[in-house]
Order: sequence, then structure tokens, then C-alpha cells
Amino acid sequence: MKVLVVTPNEADGATARAILTGSGVEAECFTSLAQLAPLVATDIGCVVLVEEALVEPDVQSLQQSLRSQPPWSDLPLLLVAAGESSLSAMVESIFPVSGNVTVLQRPLHPVSLASAVNVALRSRARQLQVRDLLALRERDVKQRDEFLAMLAHELRNPLAPIRNAVYLMGTLQYADPLFVKCRAMIEKQSRHVTRMVDDLLDVSRLELGKVELRLKRVDVNECAAAAMEACAPMTHAYRHAVTLRRWHDPLPVCADPVRLEQVIGNLLVNAAKFTPEGGAIEVAVRAEEGCAVVSVTDNGVGIRAGMLDSIFALFMQEPVTLARTQGGLGIGLTLVKRLVELHGGSVRAHSDGLGCGARFEVRLPLAETEGEREAPPTDGASRGMSKRVLVVEDGADTRESLGLLMTAWNHEVVFAVDGPEGVDRACAVHPDIALIDIGLPGFDGYEIARRIRGEGSDWARGVRLIALTGYGQAADRVRAMEAGFDMHLLKPVDPEKLQQVLAG
Repeated sequence: MKVLVVTPNEADGATARAILTGSGVEAECFTSLAQLAPLVATDIGCVVLVEEALVEPDVQSLQQSLRSQPPWSDLPLLLVAAGESSLSAMVESIFPVSGNVTVLQRPLHPVSLASAVNVALRSRARQLQVRDLLALRERDVKQRDEFLAMLAHELRNPLAPIRNAVYLMGTLQYADPLFVKCRAMIEKQSRHVTRMVDDLLDVSRLELGKVELRLKRVDVNECAAAAMEACAPMTHAYRHAVTLRRWHDPLPVCADPVRLEQVIGNLLVNAAKFTPEGGAIEVAVRAEEGCAVVSVTDNGVGIRAGMLDSIFALFMQEPVTLARTQGGLGIGLTLVKRLVELHGGSVRAHSDGLGCGARFEVRLPLAETEGEREAPPTDGASRGMSKRVLVVEDGADTRESLGLLMTAWNHEVVFAVDGPEGVDRACAVHPDIALIDIGLPGFDGYEIARRIRGEGSDWARGVRLIALTGYGQAADRVRAMEAGFDMHLLKPVDPEKLQQVLAG
């Protein structure tokens, strides 16, 4: 690493350079701070400067450069001065943002200069190691996220026809007990895998700060009820008795309703997993000290006292409980904590120990002002009417299962298996709705949307384009909207939700 020496006296600079070079240190001399400032952001080792170089406006330029350093960087500064009592105050006023300033008093012995520089270089070397480790971690995190996105896509593709097929099996009037039991098992486990895939991607997005909340005024009572309904298949499978104690008045908070339901749902899932079959779970909503409080209480295996503070850590699982037998990735509670904190709230775990059950409490600040109430959805004339639906999907099982679903709902279905055929079929049959996969042969679903919208006719402007895909990052949604899609649905979409979308 190079040492920069700043002194208006060129002879002093040459002497300092000779001393450092003789000690095996590469040095370069400058006559003003203005020359130095642009180099602060580079891999220089340290700076040796004399107090005569501290003149305005050069000092301000250096201060700005020091403030612009990345968090890992604290460039060592060696200030050579006369050693008066006012030096400390001068250093604090000139370098308030740098904690790495060493004062060397004149007259300066060559050994002292070389020793101080070597100490500074060792300090700087550590900083650069931290920089390199951070860059390596950032690269690894990026690779991990790319892998998780691809993994989610590859898992969602087979999950989609499984969910569709299970739904269709439920419409059959076939009462054989073995059939009914097997169907229920497949539905339960497919929902479980879907939830794990979603949790994996959510925790990755939260770590990178890529989760955007769609805030609105919502009633916590309603979110708790919706979360209970969404988790009902799992809690019923464990034969738990789940009760909801609503607050007697609406409890309005400013929150993303989808994320708030996810928080309560994850706590319910956690309670269900760690409570033996036939247990009791209570969801209670109340107001307390300006906050809406949601508690989820169970009579399950409980939590050791030493685990209460770390239970929300990523991938944390309690080895002496049912964690391993009940499965899971140890990320559900991490998601709860981070989502709640994004909303300006807090979450805590309570338990009297193993075998004593557990209670999780979420606190969110109550909304202060009355927001505009959203108009309730109305049943348009088109709701329930048969529509012509184009399905562009290269996966045979997914394509066929979607066709079977929509035929059962009395829609007319047209298929295409790649990008060019998708555009051709759309232009030929003028569908009311098009369900379009993104990863397609020929060209992708984004290009299909752009070409349909670019056609310019009334039907092309009016057709509802729905991206039905396994790519679920926020950037994927944005890209879909920019290409002309009206909606972005993740595989495997719940058949009931798809039926509502088609009817809308």
C-alpha cells in the first residue's frame, strides 16, 4: 500500500519520502490537500500531513472526502505538528468524522515516523480485508438469491399442476375413504411446500431490503380472522381447537394487509407445529397503550428460558422440542419479526418453560387519523359469465390442469405452447383473458404481452393479461407490469383465487 505525504515544503516531503522508502514503504508526495482529496476513496494506506497544509478551502475538501468513505473505511491520518496544548482541540475541529488521527510532535525522529506509518498500514490492511470480505459476502448473497429464485421457480412449476389436480379431485363425487384421505394428505403437504418456498424468498428479500409494504388502513380484527381462515386446513389437520377473541371495536392500523395476515398466519403455523394433536390455540386481539396487540397462545411444548431471546434468529430451531419431527426451515419466526419491525411494531415470545405452552405478542401502533374507506367490491355484470381464456404454457401438466379447471368453471379455453404461437392464437381468437407463463420457448411472456399490447386494436387494449409464473421477486412483478400485464400471479396459484380472478 502507498503512503501519501502532504507538505507545502517540497524539501520536507522529499526527506519523509526517503525515510519511508528506506523502511520499505512506497510513498508519494503532494504539496496541498486539494491534490489529496480525490485519492481518499482509493486503496491508499495512510496519509502523513503537516499542520501547515491545513488551509481553507482544502480542509473542507478533505473533510468531504473523509465523510464519503464507505462504512468499513477509516483512513489513518498522521498529523505532524509542533505539539502545543491546543492540538487536541484542533484535531477534533478539523477531523470530527475521523477516529483514526495520530499526532506526531516535532522534532520528529525518522524511526518514530517509520514506526507510526507501519502501525497505520497494519490498521489499513485490516480495513481492506473487511472490505474484501464484505464484497465476497455480497457476491455470495447475490448468488444465493439467484439460486433461491431459480429453485422457487423449479419447485413452483410442478406444484402448480399438483394443486390444480387436487382441487379437481375434490369436485368429484367419490366418497371412497381412502381416496378422500389421500387427497387430503396431498393437499396438506403441497400447501406446506408452497409456504416453505414463499418463506425462503421472503426472508431473502427482507435481508436485502427489497420488501415494499403496500400500506393502508386495516382493522386488525379482520386480518386475524383472515389469517385463521387461511391456516384452517393445517390446524384442522392437527385437530387443534382454534379460537379467536376479537376486540369489541375496530382496531385500525396502517399496515400492508397481506403482510399482516402473513405475520399472524406464521404465528398460527408455528403454534400448530409445536402443539401436540388435539391442542388448543387462541388468537386474541386487544388495544393497549396506543397499540393494537395480537397474541397467539398455545398449550404446546413451550420454549426454554434461554431460547426466548434467540427464537427469532434466522434458521433457529429448538433441538429439544418437536422441531425436527415437525419439519420446517427455522425461518417463519424470523419473517414475523422483520415484517413487524418494518411496520414500526415489535414482537415478543413468552413461555414458562418446556411443556408449558407459549405465547407470541405482536404490537403495532394504532392509526391516528381516519382514512378513506375503500368501496366494497361490486358484482359486475361479467361476474360468473363464461369467458374465452388463452393459456400460454409450455409445461404439459400445468397446461392440461389449468384447462381442466377452467372447463369445469364453464370457460372456453384455447392453448398455446410457446411465445410465437401465443401471439398468433391471441390475434386469431381475441381472448377475454390470457394466462401467460413467463419462461417460454421462442420468446418469453414479456414479449408476448408487449406484442399483444402493441397490436393497437380494441381487443388488444381490453384483453386482461395475467402473468402466471414461478418467478416471484419484486423486480419480476415490476417487469411484468411494464411489459403490459394487468396482474402477476405466482405458481402454484390457489384454484379458488384463480376462479375469482377469472370472474372479476
